[in-house]
Amino acid sequence: MTETDEIADVLDAAAQRWSDVPRAKLVQLVLLDWARGGCSPAGRADARAELAGSLPGSAELYDRTEDWPG
Repeated sequence: MTETDEIADVLDAAAQRWSDVPRAKLVQLVLLDWARGGCSPAGRADARAELAGSLPGSAELYDRTEDWPG
């Protein structure tokens, strides 16, 4: 697989999520996470962070850290 700038950015983001995983293994983890639709706990945490405060007065609606595993 050729690592383009776009792929390198994805792998860099994956390396932050899975900091203890060798870079070669990150491709597998990214593909598996994508196949699950980002349903992993880390994917849900990312979605919460992105949505938090996106609607006026709604930050508390998306702050479900007590309910969802990180």
